[in-house]
Amino acid sequence: MIKPQTCPICGKPVASWQELSAKNAPAADSPGDLSSGGNRHFPFCSQRCQEIDLLRWSKGQYRIVEPISPENLAEELERRGELGDDGAG
Repeated sequence: MIKPQTCPICGKPVASWQELSAKNAPAADSPGDLSSGGNRHFPFCSQRCQEIDLLRWSKGQYRIVEPISPENLAEELERRGELGDDGAG
């Protein structure tokens, strides 16, 4: 089952532009076509949440807290199942 997308700021459910386009206007074929009611703020639920995220980035609140080494990267990719059998991602 596909997990519904939620806003990374407030946690409200967010419909992607594809979902909204399919409901409102099947002729819409790109994320730039917002006449169908697409979510111009995706992956956020609103302009407010989009601006909160931008503010957090501008203040430097998003950080990588541990150094990225080849070993750490390989472990993370392996954990996610994105690392092939030959060790190349």
